[in-house]
Amino acid sequence: MKKFILGLVCGIGLTAATGVYASDTVQTYLFPAKFVINGETKSADGYQTLNYEGHAYVPVRFIAETLGNKVAYNEATQTIVVDDGFTINDINNQGVSAGHLTVVKEGNHSIIKGQIFIDQYAWDYKFITAYQSMNPGVDLTKTDAEGNLAFWNEKGELLEKVPYVVKQIPVLAEQIISFETTSQTDISGYTMVTLESHTPSPARMPGYSAPTFIKDATNKVSFGPVDVLKSGAYTIVRGFVGPVNEGELPANTSVVVTFLDEKGRSLGTATTTLGADRPRGIMDFAVFVGKGDFTAYKSIKVELGK
Repeated sequence: MKKFILGLVCGIGLTAATGVYASDTVQTYLFPAKFVINGETKSADGYQTLNYEGHAYVPVRFIAETLGNKVAYNEATQTIVVDDGFTINDINNQGVSAGHLTVVKEGNHSIIKGQIFIDQYAWDYKFITAYQSMNPGVDLTKTDAEGNLAFWNEKGELLEKVPYVVKQIPVLAEQIISFETTSQTDISGYTMVTLESHTPSPARMPGYSAPTFIKDATNKVSFGPVDVLKSGAYTIVRGFVGPVNEGELPANTSVVVTFLDEKGRSLGTATTTLGADRPRGIMDFAVFVGKGDFTAYKSIKVELGK
């Protein structure tokens, strides 16, 4: 993967001839090109492809991100980092992801190390710049990054939410930061990890549209799906879960959501409880996981768990 991307960046040979220019002059041409990546035509809107000395130079960010990689540029070191290891997602804030995780059991808990990728869309630019203009004496060049790593077992049951904090990271910067944290219990047997409650966070609504609520057969609980996000062998589910009549059911009431295809066949289930801890965010979304790929679901069945 990395060699493929590097080859594209370094240049692809073209058959068209190119003139010879003075050594201190670089002359390029805009090169009209269509991109077909893994069998799909992709539009490079906002990017240009260049022809220089018979080679096509393509935008590394467009190619890398289309292939599912993260790209970060460090202006101080003039370094471009391309990385496909950030596979732990926050469905509420997709400008942030985690990766390169190591979890080592130590006594009755676990030591967790990894990295967080923060892209340029993970910051609330308008708020930060407005606050800075109103408070010119306040240093807003650095801030703390923090959030939770949620560890799940094979059944989609939450093992523990482990907080992380990284002190004094650059504000408004696209970056990769390293962290180390410790769980309260041994979570080394986890099979799935999600990221949540990361701050700083953008102020915009995270892909929300008003859902259609589905009730269970007893008319006691309802679920309003917002969206789902595939993550490895699991799917992250986001939506609103609650009792039809407030106070009728205890907080530990289990709610089972089954995702069905166009023929009514099960794609898999995800289970949560009415009182499950909600990630911090603009909206009070329930976030839980289930094994399987639910992204092509056509209908949903809601049931009370046992």
